Amino acid sequence: MRALVGQYYVVLRSALRTRTELRRCVTRCRHCGIFFLTHPRNAGRRDLGCPFGCKEAHRKRRSIQRSVEYYSTDEGKTKKKIQNGKRSQGEARADHNHQAIRGRQLERDGVRLDAAMVGYVRMVTSLIEQRRVSEDEIVEMLVRAMRQHSIARRRRMDYVLAYLRKNAP
Repeated sequence: MRALVGQYYVVLRSALRTRTELRRCVTRCRHCGIFFLTHPRNAGRRDLGCPFGCKEAHRKRRSIQRSVEYYSTDEGKTKKKIQNGKRSQGEARADHNHQAIRGRQLERDGVRLDAAMVGYVRMVTSLIEQRRVSEDEIVEMLVRAMRQHSIARRRRMDYVLAYLRKNAP
């Protein structure tokens, strides 16, 4: 993970060197402390969570906290008792939307992408390129990037040997 964060910071610093006006959009996640770019309307805020998981984790924690508070009241206890009674009677269960539980996913060419992350990449790309970038452009770019295999993942000798085994003389 440390290597990924290092690569991320190299790219972030590079973008900030070329686009100095974006420095005001850099903020630190209040949960994990990582620096990230935020929309200009949120520039200067110190209460933001990063789009890499902290924002979603904080939202879930707050939801659980609200549920616990509600179900500890008399009204909540009554409602929970009714819900549990329905479950034990074997009534038809509501159809759970598994997409909503996992978060919205985009899929193209067999590659699954998190919609929230695509939105963040779209916002950052729009800021850097100073133009509106569509979601389709971002998805296409990410699918292309995720399908490319880096030569740095294996030693050169391993590539040569694999090639020779596949295409024997």
